Amino acid sequence: MTTNRIIPSLLLRDKRLVKGVRFADYRDAGAPVTTCRAHSAQGADEISVVDIDASRLSREPDFETLQAVSRDVQVPLTFSGGIDGVSRARRAMEYGADKIGINSTALERPALIEELAHVFGAQAVVLGVDFVRRNGKILLYDHRSGKALETPGFAEWLRAATERGAGEIRLVAVDREGTREGLDTEAWQEARALTGVPIILEGGAGNLNQVAEAMKAGVDSVSLGTLLVFSDNNLLKVRRFLEGAGLPMRP
Repeated sequence: MTTNRIIPSLLLRDKRLVKGVRFADYRDAGAPVTTCRAHSAQGADEISVVDIDASRLSREPDFETLQAVSRDVQVPLTFSGGIDGVSRARRAMEYGADKIGINSTALERPALIEELAHVFGAQAVVLGVDFVRRNGKILLYDHRSGKALETPGFAEWLRAATERGAGEIRLVAVDREGTREGLDTEAWQEARALTGVPIILEGGAGNLNQVAEAMKAGVDSVSLGTLLVFSDNNLLKVRRFLEGAGLPMRP
């Protein structure tokens, strides 16, 4: 029987957590250490921390905050942002990450996926795939330029990335991120038909019914941001609700 995962998505900027809408208009969302500690204690299956400015500003990732966060987290931790090679990935692992997330750096240099998978194993490589919809078509999105990409195509990139060694996909609906409009389950289903690796869906969850609907549609891993930040929900409530809806959760 498939069990479902809930993964808090935490965006890091200037040593604080932030949350925005469609990758813009960021607001303060709390302290990284205390937030991660709470999520870990309340039953997060994993935690994702993304340094959102590292690649855009061509600077080193915030390893200091990663190290501080990892001390209080008892669940797998994925760290993303600015990982452009084995050296930075190794430092992230040394500072407490269990998995490495890559996104724009992989688009820029696809061989990075193979390099990381060779050293750390495919299970430790999480490929972030940001996407938007334009005239009904799914296009990749580059957060550094703020533009949709015609190439590579969505299907082409997912197939190529998994062939190169990506062990997991983090699929982010940019158009829905922070909007509470609901998760894009159709995009998840398209991705599911293209690759056999685990796929995490993120972007648009505004209430618990939407999360349950996505899981009933087959989405077994959902990453939550706004729903855990700007509401009275916490992971204990989320898990209770989903279990009450008949959805098996990881123990």
